[in-house]
Amino acid sequence: MSDTGATTATMVRGMPGGSSREVVEQFETDRQAMLRRRRMGFAFGFLGIGALFLWSFTISEVIGTPHSSDPLSRLGDFLARMNPNLRTETLLEDATTEGSFLSWFYGWQLWFSALWETLQIAIIASVLGAIFVVPIAMRMSRNLMPIASVRFFLRRLLEAIRTLPDLIVALILVAAFGVGPLAGIITITLSTTARLGKLYSEVNENADMRQLEGVKSTGAGWWSQVRYGIFPQVVPNYASYAMLKFEGNIGAAAALGIIGAGGIGIELSRAITYTLFADYLAILLLMTCMIFVIDMLSEWIRHRLIGVSASGAI
Repeated sequence: MSDTGATTATMVRGMPGGSSREVVEQFETDRQAMLRRRRMGFAFGFLGIGALFLWSFTISEVIGTPHSSDPLSRLGDFLARMNPNLRTETLLEDATTEGSFLSWFYGWQLWFSALWETLQIAIIASVLGAIFVVPIAMRMSRNLMPIASVRFFLRRLLEAIRTLPDLIVALILVAAFGVGPLAGIITITLSTTARLGKLYSEVNENADMRQLEGVKSTGAGWWSQVRYGIFPQVVPNYASYAMLKFEGNIGAAAALGIIGAGGIGIELSRAITYTLFADYLAILLLMTCMIFVIDMLSEWIRHRLIGVSASGAI
């Protein structure tokens, strides 16, 4: 019997002398009224959000201004400028031949060097952030930290860090430490810690506490309980979230380089400043390929952690 039928039957049995037909009719009337209220609420919410988007687009000059008359055309013009003008007959010639692949990637040595620095910034910051956040996330989890004030303080602290734009933090650190990768490493480490803290704490709270209680019954201390009762459950998710954040950190490290935090961002800034759109596209392609490799590596690591064979991976 469905839930509706069970509810109706219960109502009928609970009304001595009442007519089952009257109860069913009343139930249907109440149900229709509830559905109407929900539909009206959805309609008003949809209209309100639509009006908010329209107002936002208008004041931000996305629509309703001379500059926004044909955004698709302007986007097409920008993409056309990024065309490297490769030629089939000279595609495999040397870097001095116009229209060859090597003439497009003429700066590949410099770009790879800058990209390697960006990758180093992202790796160091991601590892540090993923390590620092583990004890913080443990103290933020309801099932592992019974003191509410500690959880409240740590959650608000990480929320405050998450609200700070990375560019603003990097600008402050560049002013403090000077131009170079150190400012980028500190900025991305803070960002990684703040963002993974929320995710890790939620993973901890979804863990099966029976395993921890089993370890606790042996007389083990708190750390041993977490080490053998919680970590085996959460480490695969930890690794997945950390690798996902690492991919984002590569883009963040590149963006921070534009303001002097080191890495490929300096070359991106140069390409934009001097309107070298083909160079800009080449650098973006290199970054995309690197992220593809990192994504496959992330999948391999996660499968190893959860015991999935490579032949079973899709």
